[in-house]
Amino acid sequence: MNQILRFLGRALSVIIVLVLIAVLICFKLPDTKPYQDYRFYKKELAEIDSSKKIKAAEGDTMEVGWCKVNLLPAFTTPIAIDAHRGGKHFEGVHDSIYVRAFVFKLGNKKVAYVSADLLIIPPTVTNLFDSILLKEGFNADNIYFTATHTHTSIGAWHNSYVGKLFAGKFDVRVPQHIAACISKAIIDAEKNCSPATIGYGEFKTSKLVFNRLVREKGKVDSMLRIVKIEKQTGEKAAIITFAAHATVFHENLMSISADWPGQMMTALEKSGKVDFASFSAGAVGSHGPYEFTKDQEAEAKYMSDGVGKAVADNFDSIATYNTNILKMVHLPLLLRQPNMRIAKYVALRPWLFKKLFGDEKVYLNSLQLGNIIFEGTPCDFSGELLGSIDSVARKKNLKLLVTSFNGGYIGYVTDRKWYSMNAYETRTMGWFGPGTGDYISEVMMRLTDGISPFYFPLKKSTGYKIKVDKEY
Repeated sequence: MNQILRFLGRALSVIIVLVLIAVLICFKLPDTKPYQDYRFYKKELAEIDSSKKIKAAEGDTMEVGWCKVNLLPAFTTPIAIDAHRGGKHFEGVHDSIYVRAFVFKLGNKKVAYVSADLLIIPPTVTNLFDSILLKEGFNADNIYFTATHTHTSIGAWHNSYVGKLFAGKFDVRVPQHIAACISKAIIDAEKNCSPATIGYGEFKTSKLVFNRLVREKGKVDSMLRIVKIEKQTGEKAAIITFAAHATVFHENLMSISADWPGQMMTALEKSGKVDFASFSAGAVGSHGPYEFTKDQEAEAKYMSDGVGKAVADNFDSIATYNTNILKMVHLPLLLRQPNMRIAKYVALRPWLFKKLFGDEKVYLNSLQLGNIIFEGTPCDFSGELLGSIDSVARKKNLKLLVTSFNGGYIGYVTDRKWYSMNAYETRTMGWFGPGTGDYISEVMMRLTDGISPFYFPLKKSTGYKIKVDKEY
């Protein structure tokens, strides 16, 4: 009996040691060091300085073209995001999904702006554009990607463990199909380019968006932002950004849907107010559609009607001007090692995170159309962070639109004061540490500060302060 007890004791000791080793190999304390202490920060500043050397195209007349291409494949896929759907394939079409593309041409430069009715623009798709449109003069350096962020679109586009959880079992046909649709939309948009004027308007809304993370404790970006494009032929287009998630049909629906943004764009075009409407998810992190009702169909109509009416009521008031500056910056975004927490004081080791999530390069994009600036982020970027960035833009007489889902993905980027919350957005999806929002905000501020030196310059300073108004 004693021998058996000694054997069991030794076996238990070995098991305990192996478990401790496994824990040490797989987990660590969360990293809370300031991002300024890391080498990646200094390297990022060097990348920003290098981006300032990119020259804007200047000319007398901007040419613009647009096109949309149906995104439904000839085969079925799982639905992304896979909320309560069990990885099952879609069974029909509630409303169709599209890729919408604009091409802007000035002098010897051209840039494509793409928005797709997808959860995100998958990295497996953007990686294809290093070569797919080279003979047409487009690659990642001059294609600005965005998505509507509908949670009820096609999935199966990322071959990683977590990718499968979000978007279903990977199907190599899906990224190829998405890339083909984007390519066709860009090519056809360029074919109908013609001289156009461009203008910008922003309009405060009421009861269309709320802070879903902390509700009334937090800030809300309730601004509807519209870029109006008017061709000499009289055709008019709108690029619309708004901060409310496209999550009305988030659960259970087994049919493909572009959610409320798709319904809104279709209704605008049918109304004759605009000939072509495009929507891009703005700073949607922390922000949800106003909860008018629990009925999904009624809620989608409420959001579609509300945002669509705000566009229609204000569209004619937006003046357009001859735009003679075109510039795009495709800036590598360097980050600290992944820092995903599974508990308050426990985080995954970076190697395990990359094994589960994949390891993709990410970027920030900046597109300048005269004094209008789009800045694209690889995340659910929180509307609570816009104030500081927008203040830099306004001091330079620039009109700023921030979009999410630019072809990479690093989770949710939220205000650091909510970092300790045990919430989906801050813990499950907050992948790179408490200062990520401050860091990306600073990079965007520096990018904005340097993008247009011929506007009113900022006073010289030793750094950038993060300050956000209560509501803007």
